[in-house]
Amino acid sequence: MMPPQEQAKLTEKTLQGMEDVERTNTDAFDDDRMTDEGYTASSESASEKMELAKRETKAVFRLRLLVFLVLFLAAVTVCVIIYLITSRGEEDEFKTQYESAVQKLTVNFLDIATNKLGAVSSLGVASVANQAQQWPLVTFANFHQRAATARKQSGSIFILLHPLVTDAQRPDWEAYSAGNASQWIYDGVQYQENMEMFAFAEASIRDRLGGLIDSGFGLLPIYTYGGPHGFMPAPTAPAYLPTWQIAPVIFGGIQVNLDEAQNSFNDTAAMDTLAMESVNIGMFHSTSPGGITSHDHATAMFALLMSVAAGHLKEYEGDPMSQVFFPIFDSFTENRKPVAVMIAWVHWLSYFQDVLPSSMDGVLVVLGNSCTGNFTYEINGPEAVPLGAGDLHDPAYDSFRRSASFASVDSIADGTKYGIPLNSDHCLITMDIYPSSEFEESYQTSMPIYLTIAVAAIFVFTVVMFILYDRLVERRQALVLMKAEQSTAIVTSLFPEQVRDRLMEQQPSSGNNGKRTSSGFLAPTRRLKGYLDGDQDDDVDMDPIADLFPHCTVLFADISGFTAWSSTRDPAQVFILLQTVYQAFDRVAKRRKVFKVETIGDSYVAVTGLPEPQAAHAVIMARFAEECNCKMNELMPRLESRLGPDTAELSMRFGMHSGPVTAGVLRGDRARFQLFGDTVNTAARMESTGKKGMIQASQATHDLLVQAGKSRWLTARTDAINAKGKGVLMAYWVRPTGITRNGSIGPMDNPARESGSNGSHPFDASFLTSSKRLGLKNDTLKQGRLVNWIVEILKEHLKKLVASRGPTGASAPLRYNLPKGKTSLDEVAEVIKLPKFSGQMDKNWRQVALGQDVVSQLHRYVTALSELYLPNPFHNFEHAAHVTMATDKFMKRINCADVGAEDEDDMAAKMHDYTHGVNSDPLTLLAIVFSALIHDADHRGVSNTRLAEEEKQMADKYRGKSIAEQNSLDLAWDLLMSHDYEDLRRCLFTTESEMKRFRQVLVNVVLATDIFDKELNGLRKNRWDKAFSNESLSQEENNDLRATIVIEHIMQASDVSHTMQHWHIYRKWNRRLFQELSLAYRQGRMGKDPSEFWYKGEIGFFDNYIIPLAKKLKDCRVFGVSSDECLNYAMQNRDEWKERGQDIVAEMVEELRLEQELFEVDAETEEDADEQTAEETVDEPPFEDEDVQSIEC
Repeated sequence: MMPPQEQAKLTEKTLQGMEDVERTNTDAFDDDRMTDEGYTASSESASEKMELAKRETKAVFRLRLLVFLVLFLAAVTVCVIIYLITSRGEEDEFKTQYESAVQKLTVNFLDIATNKLGAVSSLGVASVANQAQQWPLVTFANFHQRAATARKQSGSIFILLHPLVTDAQRPDWEAYSAGNASQWIYDGVQYQENMEMFAFAEASIRDRLGGLIDSGFGLLPIYTYGGPHGFMPAPTAPAYLPTWQIAPVIFGGIQVNLDEAQNSFNDTAAMDTLAMESVNIGMFHSTSPGGITSHDHATAMFALLMSVAAGHLKEYEGDPMSQVFFPIFDSFTENRKPVAVMIAWVHWLSYFQDVLPSSMDGVLVVLGNSCTGNFTYEINGPEAVPLGAGDLHDPAYDSFRRSASFASVDSIADGTKYGIPLNSDHCLITMDIYPSSEFEESYQTSMPIYLTIAVAAIFVFTVVMFILYDRLVERRQALVLMKAEQSTAIVTSLFPEQVRDRLMEQQPSSGNNGKRTSSGFLAPTRRLKGYLDGDQDDDVDMDPIADLFPHCTVLFADISGFTAWSSTRDPAQVFILLQTVYQAFDRVAKRRKVFKVETIGDSYVAVTGLPEPQAAHAVIMARFAEECNCKMNELMPRLESRLGPDTAELSMRFGMHSGPVTAGVLRGDRARFQLFGDTVNTAARMESTGKKGMIQASQATHDLLVQAGKSRWLTARTDAINAKGKGVLMAYWVRPTGITRNGSIGPMDNPARESGSNGSHPFDASFLTSSKRLGLKNDTLKQGRLVNWIVEILKEHLKKLVASRGPTGASAPLRYNLPKGKTSLDEVAEVIKLPKFSGQMDKNWRQVALGQDVVSQLHRYVTALSELYLPNPFHNFEHAAHVTMATDKFMKRINCADVGAEDEDDMAAKMHDYTHGVNSDPLTLLAIVFSALIHDADHRGVSNTRLAEEEKQMADKYRGKSIAEQNSLDLAWDLLMSHDYEDLRRCLFTTESEMKRFRQVLVNVVLATDIFDKELNGLRKNRWDKAFSNESLSQEENNDLRATIVIEHIMQASDVSHTMQHWHIYRKWNRRLFQELSLAYRQGRMGKDPSEFWYKGEIGFFDNYIIPLAKKLKDCRVFGVSSDECLNYAMQNRDEWKERGQDIVAEMVEELRLEQELFEVDAETEEDADEQTAEETVDEPPFEDEDVQSIEC
């Protein structure tokens, strides 16, 4: 309890402090009020100018309004005209294209009769000319070859010859046909086989369709359909037309000696052809649609004939066929007589194909037959599609009907001078053509609407421009008057008022020959911007822009330990830290009216007392520094979960000095406001000689704070500082937020906690003795931050893994246990087989949401794993986090390699080849990070040799090989396989092969950290020689071999990464390892004092392992600049150790000796001292400073 007198004094001081705060707030309010009043006056002046501008531009505005109305009327008129013209143009284009289609179809239709069908008649003429036999006992030579040409030229699909046989000639004919049919049938079949006319069909179908006609048919007399068996001898008649030669020869078609004269299928067309000596076209014939395997005989025959003609399988679609009857004459004279009929089957659809271009779709053709009716086709470019029987056109297009008829064709050319007449009285073929809605719509585009919208858009754009221009004109005068005020507001944050005015006004008013330069017409801000960008002409006669500010306080702030910290981080992480910290400082500076000068690297420079004089500039700067210090201490623990180990240990050093400052703008490229003078240099020395987490002020700043009544903020530094170029200086610690009761420095100013400015380590007894005295017991808060950071890294890799394979997971959690009698060492593989590149990389892995159970189990697993680490000075959880961080950095540097990719997909493929497949397998990358996390779990702080002596059972289990490494692996794996992490395993492994590959990487990587096992080292050396020296391996084998080397080298380099990082990082972990081995030696667990070999041992370690390892990283050719960085740091640390190592070892030995003396102090006395310290802390009064409520730290 405090005495009543002291409580009264504290209350009085607190009230006085509150009055000071209120007075300060009142002054600030008055300043704001004065600023508001000034702004109001300026606004009123600007308003008057704006009204004047409105009056002056009103007439112009009326003129623009008139122009706007004229434009509107013109736009409406133009829109209507354009719409009508383009619409009419499209209609005309529709009609023109339709007439063009009609012309093409009509010409093609009439060409069927005039030319194409003549090819069949020419076949008969040519056959008659080349035969010497007497009718009807005639067999045309080379009939099948000639018929094939006739079919192709005429478009027909089947040709049949029917000689005219009288009743008297019937016996002779039947005998002739029986003796000669097999020969022409055989010739036809041979020709068809040679020409592969049935190659389109399968063998079984060819056997069915291409078989010879049964020989018994050749003995049939002239027959017709009827009778109990489906056919019977033809009744006696004056004349017969028996079927004779046919092409192509097909089974199931019309057979030899079928009498066409008595075939009711064709009414009297055949006999009319002989009687009228003219060509007759028969009725439309159609049947059900189908293919060559159809059970309908007619359907199968039609499909077969179409397939033969096309050369590939065709489906018959149920559209009409017709027979065309041609008379065959006995001679070429005028007295020629018909002696036979040749029949050609035509497929009408084929005549409408390849007639129109592909741009014409939707033309309807109604093909008419006066005997059987109409059939409608739709012509879509080169394709013709049967629509169905009847006239199916849209009546809306009746006016567009265009017709053609075979009635206009008098004769068909047959190669003779007479030709053959076409009989139009039998079955007249007609064609009606119509457009369809589809055809019309293809020429009705949105172009009229688009053009109209374009004109309207131009009008709208013009109106908007007029409105904007009008608004600019209205505001012109106001903007001119406000420009100087805006310029002042912008520049004030960069320059003092005096410098600002001179900077904007100091422009040369004349150029060459005394003429005014164009810059004289620029607005002040334009001139200022050009000046800052270095666009001004050099002028040695121009006065420099600089002023003396006599009353200022300059602050330098620097992040202590930043250089060493940044050496272990990825560049992106470095900038995250600096950006987060200095943006927070900028917000504080803006609120406290501190002028930020610049940031240089990790240094922050600020000043008070300019641009505007500030009477309390030292007080303001002290408060600013303390708030920034508090903000730094607040941010670092939070950032550690994102940026990794040691981030929370970063803190700021602040140095302050007060005095006159010369400030101005240096001309040149990117000119900026800068400070000069002794005050700036002294402030920099205050910072560089300060301590982390402390604010150091000079004597001048101390005097100003004392004058302001802030003497209780100050504590004299017990030792004077020797500043470079300044000599011995007095310095003070500034603590605006609180002081200790006796006026001594606070707990943050404990010199024993800091390293000296030269990087040496003063004695700290808390580091030695037992784990507790060494200060290395896992701090709960720090361990929690490290766990959170590691969890975030693992979550990132898990998301990439899930994204690469999709959301599917294992239905049941997979488990793997070592076979009995086997150890992890037995599972080491010479080559790890990686999956092949899939060609796809999911770029949206950040959007993957892991299940809450997975994240929770992952956090619990990492936490449980951290508890497996013993509190050794070196082999502890913090070191595991450091190795994990190094591993993550190596893999990110791999991803940053420049492989010259053209796009993201090309980048993924080239990165796969560049990294031998490591980079493209998220499971492997996750396993590498996982290995870094677990590799030293339960490490006992001694070598494997000593561990084998201490733990006989463990040594027997692992057969004395890689004991610590296998033990760590087994403990971590058994923990993962427990029932508490089933959801996590489901996420990790979806298949047993994935689980085995994950474990294989773990085994190889963790056991790669045993660098003292000769057998493993030999295996690794042989693997290296095989991968980089043997050219006989296949590319896939070599890739997997090199991938295995890369994976193991990532872990090996990460495990000793402190030797290839900044000197301070190396010293930190080197010291920890020395302490660990010294502790083991004192406990009798090590045979030799490490101090006896430590200096030379480190040099040997660098020469024989670290530097060769760094060179191998470079030889792997996948680590980019990281390999150079590692090699450079390793060689620098080696040289530094060679120069200073003996002194450092002596220093560490002395620490051990002093610690031993401290350890021998009676434990009870030590406990009593701790209790007394605790009581003093309880009795310590609260802060007595009046500013305690002004800053929340």
